Amino acid sequence: MRGEGYKILVADSGKQGLELLATHPVGVIISDQRMPEMTGVEFLRRVKRLYPDTVRIVLSGYTDLKSITDAINEGSIYRFLTKPWEDEHLLSNVREAFQRYELRRENSRLGLELKQANEELSAIN
Repeated sequence: MRGEGYKILVADSGKQGLELLATHPVGVIISDQRMPEMTGVEFLRRVKRLYPDTVRIVLSGYTDLKSITDAINEGSIYRFLTKPWEDEHLLSNVREAFQRYELRRENSRLGLELKQANEELSAIN
């Protein structure tokens, strides 16, 4: 993925991941389901609360489908990918995730512009 121009940050646990996120803006997160201290789903739920625009992907070779399905349904996870993965499939999902992230950022920016324009119109009236 580095060859695609992505900057990659690596954490060995959910706790380290949260520490990285506190100091680095991140658009897409890929997390393993099995990590020290917390599962990938738990980590991504926390990320969703703290950084809702970040797009979240979980990888797992083990299928605890109940917790992963619940997390997908509540919006904590954008994609669930199984191990082993095919590189092109993973890369395709990462590209889509970054497109989704950029759309979210653009929607937020436009929403803010609309709010400001409405406030200006209200002040005029």
